[in-house]
Amino acid sequence: AIISIALVVRAGALRYPLPENMPSKSKSVEKYLALEAKFRKFHTYSLNIGLHVVTTPLGLLGFVRLLNVIAPLYVSVALTIVYLASLYHQLPKVTMIRTSICSSMILALSFVVDWGWIGSSVAMAASFVLQELAHIITGELTYQSQYIGESDAVSQLVEHTYYLLPLVMDAMDNMHYSLLGFVVAHNRVLFTKMKQPEQVKDLKTLNDWVMANNPSTEHTTHWWYDKLKSAPKDAFTRIANCENLLGMFKESFGEKAYEVEVVDAMNEIYVASPKYGLNSDGVFYMDHVDGPWGIFPFCSVYRCMVAVNFNQQIKTSFPLTPAAYTLSEGDAVAFDFNREVHVISDNKNKNEGFRICLKIHYVTYPKILRPWGKLLKRLTVNYNLNARALFLATIEPNSLTARASALTVLGTTWLTEKVQTNMGLNNLFYVLILFLASTVSPIPYLFTIGTSYLHYIIYLATFYSRREIAFGLFKRDVIFYKSIALTHILYYYLKNFEFDVISLALLGVGYFIAIAATKALGIDKTYFGSELGHCKPEYVSSFPYNCIPHPMIVGACIGLLGFHKLNGLREEVPYLIPVHIALYLTHMCQEIFDFHRSRAHRILPAWIASN
Repeated sequence: AIISIALVVRAGALRYPLPENMPSKSKSVEKYLALEAKFRKFHTYSLNIGLHVVTTPLGLLGFVRLLNVIAPLYVSVALTIVYLASLYHQLPKVTMIRTSICSSMILALSFVVDWGWIGSSVAMAASFVLQELAHIITGELTYQSQYIGESDAVSQLVEHTYYLLPLVMDAMDNMHYSLLGFVVAHNRVLFTKMKQPEQVKDLKTLNDWVMANNPSTEHTTHWWYDKLKSAPKDAFTRIANCENLLGMFKESFGEKAYEVEVVDAMNEIYVASPKYGLNSDGVFYMDHVDGPWGIFPFCSVYRCMVAVNFNQQIKTSFPLTPAAYTLSEGDAVAFDFNREVHVISDNKNKNEGFRICLKIHYVTYPKILRPWGKLLKRLTVNYNLNARALFLATIEPNSLTARASALTVLGTTWLTEKVQTNMGLNNLFYVLILFLASTVSPIPYLFTIGTSYLHYIIYLATFYSRREIAFGLFKRDVIFYKSIALTHILYYYLKNFEFDVISLALLGVGYFIAIAATKALGIDKTYFGSELGHCKPEYVSSFPYNCIPHPMIVGACIGLLGFHKLNGLREEVPYLIPVHIALYLTHMCQEIFDFHRSRAHRILPAWIASN
């Protein structure tokens, strides 16, 4: 509730901002802003700030509750008023409003919770321990570590404690991703260029070595890293460990929290053949995912393609991002080995010779989850070695068995890609685990609750974030979970069905409006294509936008009320539809206030950048 109210307040502040040249209220504001700037440097990751948003009010609640135990209640009320009054001339407007709301709710909760002095003390201690743990998990130093050894450490600690709540409220606007960033489909296809003289020299060394070893013109040729000797192996090693490649992972994931390691056992020199047919080479010209371990949370194995020589023919595309690269000498693109759907295709321009690439692999994982990352690395290496053996056995399928194996490779590749493109292996895994848990859990309707509202959370978080979004993945996820949610509603509706004219009329009118709105916008713009920079914005004046405000949400809510009108459904699951409508209206408010991160962090839309 604290976060929700604070975000709504921020929306209003962004919609009706103060003039930029308005003078500060006092020098104390400037003093606070200087402290704020220092605090932000130690609180950039959304996980760290998210835990602080919980633990800071928890500690304050413990303190206020303890005060209520040992003193009359008016003492805590007076102390809260004095605290907020002392901050009034020191904080920026939005931070002051957030702090006031949060402090008031903490005070109100202190009258409700039934904690004695032990429980209150435990809450304060837990707050401190969990905040320290948040910094350990994310790898960010504590702000306290900056001043702990200084002569005025005590006074700085008092200042830090006094301003802690407003500092945390401010940090919500300045983190790397939003608090709900973990549900956002971020674009994890990374690109860089190898331009340093030593890198150019190493690429030439590898190019000359490949050409001296006469690669095949009939199919792809592969030299594995562990089989290379002297000069080519040294050149490969330097490129794999260069700052250009390692740096793009550190920038994307965060050097403080994540570890990046080269996976030498999967690395190779890859030479493209101009021919492919009924053999395993055909998988490269199909939409495909390289590995099966996309269900692993928090960790990833990346394949990085580094172009060794000039190329104008072969293009590598990522349809769910979407993005496409014709990698030429020195270009490098990295993508998730176990999750990213990709395909190669031919441009109109043709190469005069071979296309030579390095396939370099990296594992990324949170430093605190090192064993988990090592497990993913081992599983992916083992899979790759087995797949490599099958690939080599079917690259020239001369026998019936070899041809059958090649068909198996192609068929499995096709099926895996369809599942990943349309549903997502991680989504399927989550749904399966939740379903199994619901069969043994005492919580009624666990599966329904756990799969009915996720698409709204993704809507809210993605609409807010608007940064580095993989549009295809976002659209896949929301359609998948929205389909499950509607399936739940239809199940309860048909299970309890009885003829109800009003119910059927509301369903018909509501979904007619929603479908008409979808047709008017098109499927991509329906799912924030314009807002996320995927489509060029256009003014829509056709029905129903010419007569109904926000017709897609309004129509959906009318349709949901049609479901809720059925007595049997309303009696069995009384809160199912009201929660749907509440979340829809929450998102409608987000649209009305145009509340998103890029109001403060301007981003060049993809449709502009591409031109």
